[in-house]
Amino acid sequence: MNNKIKTILMAAIMSSVVLTQGVCVSAAQFDDGASAFSDGTGSVSALASTLAKQTEEQTQEFVAKEEEAAQIREERRVEKAQKASEKAEQEKEDALQFIQQTVEETKKKAEEEARKKAEEEAKKAEEQRLEKRQAVVDFALQFEGNPYVYGGTSLTNGADCSGFVMSVFREFGYDLPRVAEAQYEASQKKDISQLETGDLVFYGAGGINHVALYIGNGKIVHASTAATGIKVSDYNYETPVGIGTYVE
Repeated sequence: MNNKIKTILMAAIMSSVVLTQGVCVSAAQFDDGASAFSDGTGSVSALASTLAKQTEEQTQEFVAKEEEAAQIREERRVEKAQKASEKAEQEKEDALQFIQQTVEETKKKAEEEARKKAEEEAKKAEEQRLEKRQAVVDFALQFEGNPYVYGGTSLTNGADCSGFVMSVFREFGYDLPRVAEAQYEASQKKDISQLETGDLVFYGAGGINHVALYIGNGKIVHASTAATGIKVSDYNYETPVGIGTYVE
């Protein structure tokens, strides 16, 4: 039992004891005693009854207040628990969103890095490819002015058109056939619109009988004739009949 209730009941008991011993108590000392003690005096039993009733009412009022307070505390506890649950759920959702966002950002970053890496590798590969083609051209141009020799394959002492091309490419690890027509057949064919440095340009009427190395800017280097030797010419000095390549 609550201590306050115990105190009230104890007071009631003590009052009853005092009254039964003949102690006279004025009605003015009790809030609700006026009707029972109109002349300022009264019987002990009437006073005890009034005190007991007052005590019971106060006790009931206190119990009611205690129950109300307990209900309020319970409602606050439930409300607090609900808020804590809602907060925990929100924190959970926030954490999941953060994880998802982090995963997406990490994935996007990885994809972007992979794309950049692929682009860089492709760019590097293309640079190396062009450098290799340019190296073939630069090597061939060293022999400009050297003699043309029919059936020859010497870059210094003389070569014919196919012998010149064959000997240039041999320096880079390519094993080309000996004559122009066979070189064309063995090459990777290209359209003239795809012509680029390092490609071979083939000529001939009624059949391929001449080959030259394309050096860029609309020019070729080739072992032309005995009169002109190895020289640079416009690629369309005659109409090309085919384009082939050995360099990727």
